[in-house]
Amino acid sequence: MIHILLNSIALDPNRWTADKRAYFQLDQLLDPVAKAGFRFIEVWQDHVSRAAESEIKKYGKIANSLGLRFPVIGMYPSLHLRGRGRQDELDRIKRLLNYAKLLESGLLKAFVGVQGSAQITDSEYQRSVEFMQETLELAASYNLAVTGETHPDTLFDSVDSCREFMKAVNLENFMVCFQPFDFYDTEKAIGDYRMLADDVVHIHYQGQKNGKMALLKDSDLDYGKLTAALVEGGFSGKICIEFVKDCVVQDPKDFNVKKVLENAVQDRDFVVNVLKEAGTVDFIY
Repeated sequence: MIHILLNSIALDPNRWTADKRAYFQLDQLLDPVAKAGFRFIEVWQDHVSRAAESEIKKYGKIANSLGLRFPVIGMYPSLHLRGRGRQDELDRIKRLLNYAKLLESGLLKAFVGVQGSAQITDSEYQRSVEFMQETLELAASYNLAVTGETHPDTLFDSVDSCREFMKAVNLENFMVCFQPFDFYDTEKAIGDYRMLADDVVHIHYQGQKNGKMALLKDSDLDYGKLTAALVEGGFSGKICIEFVKDCVVQDPKDFNVKKVLENAVQDRDFVVNVLKEAGTVDFIY
């Protein structure tokens, strides 16, 4: 069964600021999201990381009343640290794991560090492997899995680096969130996906045209072909609409939640139509 999600990161203009402190509280977004017809939300880390436990419980109650679920929570850890920095990072992850349990999430989506595979030293790489192993063991104690997101400037910045790091970590609850490495080369995206497909349970979509956010149907990368390739390969995980047209603004006061959600609905409907055309009805949103 394919689940179609919306990422709450698309609904916060402060994603693009230096400190990424959420402009909206998560509960401010839930009713508009539900009215737009979404049921499944991937939660941006910064929509929950600074919240008190009582607030997290409140978010869960509101979501339940609206028929919403939080299958995924995102996180962006630094894996290579040591000493006090390492412990602080681990404490943040423990907090997110607890919040994931309270929100009945099943998956944490992680950036695999903050350094590219060509830049990291051998000792930093080994520390990163060990930190991810500890994170995964903690996640397993909460019955949670973790996906690493394929992304530049991380240890998942190519198919080869992704495979190498997964082999080094070697734990069953570590899987892949596939996002194309660029947003214009359709055949490369399909080829990269197929090479990683056995470990992919989660996909990120963001439409871009000429380097700017666009509707999926107008994107330089042909998301219709990519989605059809997922169906052909038997994909049965989560497709998350991560960023959408008009979600990037210069001034947060100019951010229009209604407009962004309307664009997200267009993207969702595009994905739904492609899934149907590819011959599957095995999806929900």
